[in-house]
Amino acid sequence: MSNDRVDELRGIVRANRPETPDLSTAIHAAVDRQASELRAHREPDSASATEPTGSEGTMPTTGAPGGPAYTVEAYAAVEKASKSLRSLYAPSVLEQAAALLTDLWAAGGRHGVERNEWGWAVDLPSGALEVIASRYTHAPSPERTGDQVAALGRDLIGALTSGEIGLSVQNGPRLNMVVVERLPQTPRGGYHGDANLVVGIYTNGGWDISMNADGATVVSIAAPATEAGAAEVATLVRAVARGELGNPFRR
Repeated sequence: MSNDRVDELRGIVRANRPETPDLSTAIHAAVDRQASELRAHREPDSASATEPTGSEGTMPTTGAPGGPAYTVEAYAAVEKASKSLRSLYAPSVLEQAAALLTDLWAAGGRHGVERNEWGWAVDLPSGALEVIASRYTHAPSPERTGDQVAALGRDLIGALTSGEIGLSVQNGPRLNMVVVERLPQTPRGGYHGDANLVVGIYTNGGWDISMNADGATVVSIAAPATEAGAAEVATLVRAVARGELGNPFRR
């Protein structure tokens, strides 16, 4: 085929190819949308509204009223990804990550990229979860005050000792820590294998959990630094104490 004919065919393809937005732009838009939803969650009095990205009608979505919208498939993918990562994740964080993943999948779909094609280049479920979780596990700006940390500690103790959770607690080695008495099913830890659990919240970081022993592995808990977040943390701590999550310190 002559070069002139090739150029002619290329011109026809360019003339008839539908214009689509750049994929990176769509991905940034999805991330920005989730950031806006997170800000609204953190600032319930905010009057700002999230603008639609155009992806809402591409897949059936679910989610609590007023919360982020996500597909069942996206939540399942994010939840599966959480099992292989070195943190524990509150349900609200999983939902936000699922909403981000839903938008990313939808953005790819507008470019003819199927969900299973992403796996050839990037682990989207893990990436979506980690970028959302980092907002809770990294240092807040501005840092929390000592009074804020103390209030979160009281919220945590209230949730841990509630009738629903029913765990016993003691004062921790530091003011920002709470020791949770182990149960018979709690993973072994410490020199004799009988160490209690300790949960902390920090001025320059998020929640974490470890065995109350020197040199113990510390596992981050990605959860909001709020009263509701403290309740989610308490539920995760109960699951660890009951052995329902295996041994999260050995992942």
